[in-house]
Amino acid sequence: MKTENMNPSASIRVVLADVREVRSFHFDEISEQRKKHAVRYKQEADRRRSIAAGLLQKRLLPDSEVFTDSFGKPRTNGGVCFNLSHSGDYAAMAVGSGEVGVDIEQMRPVNALKMGKVVFCENEMQLLRRSRDRLGCFFDLWTKKEALLKCMGEGFYRSAKSVDVSGGSFAENGVVYFFKTFHFSDYTLSVCSTVSDFCRDVSFLKI
Repeated sequence: MKTENMNPSASIRVVLADVREVRSFHFDEISEQRKKHAVRYKQEADRRRSIAAGLLQKRLLPDSEVFTDSFGKPRTNGGVCFNLSHSGDYAAMAVGSGEVGVDIEQMRPVNALKMGKVVFCENEMQLLRRSRDRLGCFFDLWTKKEALLKCMGEGFYRSAKSVDVSGGSFAENGVVYFFKTFHFSDYTLSVCSTVSDFCRDVSFLKI
């Protein structure tokens, strides 16, 4: 995947940070809220991912006060929407003018059909069964579903099968949620938003 600079004209941007660049002094740069989140992890690799996510938040929203709503979704006092995710060597942040959710997953061998039956609705399972690349299809659907549930906020408290990400959008209660999926190396990243103006590519932030 070709890396581009952030497109300021796009309503929804996606930025990645390489977890391997995190150093001990970076812990002092993140917010107190993120510090409390990071120290909960027992594994050093997980703490690094959390710190990298905190650095993204600090660099991209330097003047925003961040709080968590009643459903556990992070929000800013300035109205800018953002969401964080991390997996493997990368932390990801989606930020923009509309409600947003992001999920990144490092692809790994899984029993796609067996796992799919647990979380996918029938339309999604049909796509999975027909796909020549079931593993790729599984992670496309998985990340889209996670991004959608995070975008919706209260989606964490509902069944994963109750939302259908087999198409390019999902509508509920008069709200349309749009998707975009990126692939690079062995990673799949999906972003979901109530606006459809996504960046053309992800950007990488040197931390």
